[in-house]
Amino acid sequence: MPVATPARPSSARPESVHVKLGGRWVAGQALARRSGEVLVSHHGHLVWVDQEAVRTP
Repeated sequence: MPVATPARPSSARPESVHVKLGGRWVAGQALARRSGEVLVSHHGHLVWVDQEAVRTP
């Protein structure tokens, strides 16, 4: 499994993003990235999402 890297440098806050889930765009925070995926936090839930389903607001 590829190693996850922080979405931003460790001194920065998590990056605000929109994630397409179930056909809807919802707000979340990108915490880390790995080969083609982004670790997103949404209301305390952590989910690895394909980077194609993530956009910046």
